[in-house]
Amino acid sequence: MSTLQEKINSLKFKPDDAWQHVIIADQKRCKNCPTQACLTICPTGVFRWNYADTSPISVLYKQCIECGACRLACPCKNIEFLYPKGSYGVIYTEEQPTS
Repeated sequence: MSTLQEKINSLKFKPDDAWQHVIIADQKRCKNCPTQACLTICPTGVFRWNYADTSPISVLYKQCIECGACRLACPCKNIEFLYPKGSYGVIYTEEQPTS
C-alpha cells in the first residue's frame, strides 16, 4: 500500500505561470487567525508563514494538488480557490499510447 507522500509524489503537474488559482483574500486577517489551519491541513505545504514579512502567508500555488482542504479548514473563509484553467494544474490521467 502506498503512503500519502508516495501518492503525492506520483502526481504530474502543469503549473500556469500566468495565473495563481489559490490566494489569500486579505493577508491582514491571517495575522489574527485563531488556528492557522492552512499551514497544517495542506498535504503539499502550499502555505508558509513569513515571520519577517508584511504578508504573513506565502502561497506556493504551483504545488497545489487541488484538494480544496485549505478552503474548508480556514476559519476566516479567507482563502480563494478556483480550479486552474483547462490543461493546467494536476494531471490525473495518463496519456494512452496510440497504436
